Amino acid sequence: MRRVHGNGRSKTSVGWWPCLLLALAAGGTALAQQAPAPALEAGKGGAVRTSYRVVNLGSGELSALPKINARGQIVFSMWDGAASRGYFYDGRTVRDIGTLGGSDTVALGLNNAGQLAGGSFTATGSEHAFVWSAGGGMLDLGVLPFTGNSRAQAINNRGVVTGFSEGVPSTPPLAFRWSVSEGMSSLGALAPGVDGASWGAALNDAGLIAGAANTASLERHAFAWMPARGLVDIDTLGSLDSDGIAVSARGEVAGSRLPADAAGYRAWLWTPGRGMRDLGAAGGVESFTLAMSPGGRIAGLVTLAGGDQRAMTWTRTEGMRLLGTLGGANSRSQQANDRGQVVGYATDRNQAFRAFAWSAKAGMVDLNTRLRNAPPGLVLDDALAINDNGDIVSSSNAGLVLLTPSHGHQGGHVVGPVAAPEVVRAGAAFAASVAWVDSARVGTRSVSWSWGDGSGAQAGKVREAGETGSASASHHFALPGVYRVTATVIDRNGRSTAVSRTIVAAASAAGTVAARGSVLSPRGAYRKAPSWVGKAAFSLVAPLAAMGPAAQMAAMPAQMHFDLPGLRFHSSSLRFLGRQGAQHVFDGEGAVNGVGKARFRLATTVGLAGAAPGRFALKIWQPDPVSGKEVIHYDNSGTPSAEAAAPLVEASVLAQ
Repeated sequence: MRRVHGNGRSKTSVGWWPCLLLALAAGGTALAQQAPAPALEAGKGGAVRTSYRVVNLGSGELSALPKINARGQIVFSMWDGAASRGYFYDGRTVRDIGTLGGSDTVALGLNNAGQLAGGSFTATGSEHAFVWSAGGGMLDLGVLPFTGNSRAQAINNRGVVTGFSEGVPSTPPLAFRWSVSEGMSSLGALAPGVDGASWGAALNDAGLIAGAANTASLERHAFAWMPARGLVDIDTLGSLDSDGIAVSARGEVAGSRLPADAAGYRAWLWTPGRGMRDLGAAGGVESFTLAMSPGGRIAGLVTLAGGDQRAMTWTRTEGMRLLGTLGGANSRSQQANDRGQVVGYATDRNQAFRAFAWSAKAGMVDLNTRLRNAPPGLVLDDALAINDNGDIVSSSNAGLVLLTPSHGHQGGHVVGPVAAPEVVRAGAAFAASVAWVDSARVGTRSVSWSWGDGSGAQAGKVREAGETGSASASHHFALPGVYRVTATVIDRNGRSTAVSRTIVAAASAAGTVAARGSVLSPRGAYRKAPSWVGKAAFSLVAPLAAMGPAAQMAAMPAQMHFDLPGLRFHSSSLRFLGRQGAQHVFDGEGAVNGVGKARFRLATTVGLAGAAPGRFALKIWQPDPVSGKEVIHYDNSGTPSAEAAAPLVEASVLAQ
């Protein structure tokens, strides 16, 4: 087995279908002012550095980006293997918020009262917008007339919701506003008839709603909706494409736009007095707005001439500022608060992804260096959300975690990642282990292992000494495939924490390849969120000889999984087409976010000896049910920067 890194070096490994395509940027809800957050100190001259306690939230692939409110409550959504589930962290425990009677729920909005908003499937298979609270449960908001599906994107502190409602395939999506007193009403459109699509994305407590809508010339323009004026096209710069993704407390709207010369996207800010203002690109070729704090600080990224990207932040007083990296080639700002802190990811000198927090005083800080009593092996790879208290939500190799400024507190029972090889041989035994830190010395009651292959739970052997503990177990997979291995740790207070890891079991037959890894998904590849850049995970079990489907399935259950926040593709069929230059080429069919039948084509160096740097060029598409035209969900093989297309970050591969 070998692990291939994006720098080409190898080392031995140890150890819609519409409503389900998720909008990644939504926000603008004004947050209540809190006590000043602890500053991130540089640690020089005797300054005290902020350290963070870690709280496990959930383990698995994100189906939407998380949100955190002023009280430290969190909403997040994850795939459970078969469906998307929505979760709410109330400051002490995590709750599954359920569904409207169907399979999936995605939670996208959160306000300071602890109300959530999103979309959930009903028993009849339609998706409906909802509002959820701990006291009231899930409330179905219904749909607009002549539509069958709806989804809420954001909720403000007064409980007002925005989103969109549509009828697939005949009725275009229309932005809506919902309140308890008035119910759901359409915000209208900028173009008449079937071309008049609109999507609500963000709102503030004053009721200003922002989003995007098609124009009569079939361009997409950002809009602002106000009770007195209705839906207004705010793209005063004549863009080919623009969208409003965030609203500040003072009524500013921010987003990204493609100018008429199509030279590259630009971040912009709109105000009622000045209209739309292009914010430039700070010397780069493109800039994107990804989020804006209630006070108006923008977080996003800038694309440089060579294709690398840099995290950026913008304020009215300082303009646009690039935040650098941690020694690597890329970085990205995910969110900012009104205390001058920005969070996101940056690559280090080894091009590994690391979660960061930035402030003008401390610069960019690797959050992995600020953890207090962290469990062994824990690595934070992306900071996704922050509030004004400095609480941070981050992804990690142990799942989603909350980082809270420690203030000297020791913390509680924190579980680290599952340690196991990512690729194993079917029929051969392998070992898995998990470790934790128990700084409060609560003690551990039990650890159980689930292997994801229907073999049933297995008790793990627990070892504890002082504040640390671990458990291990061994297993073998009878058949090749992609499996989710989960360790559930229960402390003596009854609190359960589950962490998991995807493992690919390789076939014993010759002429096969099995791999698990990640790619750096470039700008433009994910068509529903063209500014999204980040790690996407893949799993592959495939033959390396052309054969018919029946013969293929008799030989091995070929599979390809591809996951990023908002897009989940699992193949139902896969075939090897042959070699194309220095790449293996596959195609097949599968489901996007568990729905429909999409096609895919994959050209990759995975499984080829000496191929460096690795490539993983993937296209996922399906025909529109009405027009028959090709609708592309994902394509990193034809992105604007050919050199940036589909580089492997790392992969564990077993080819034979």
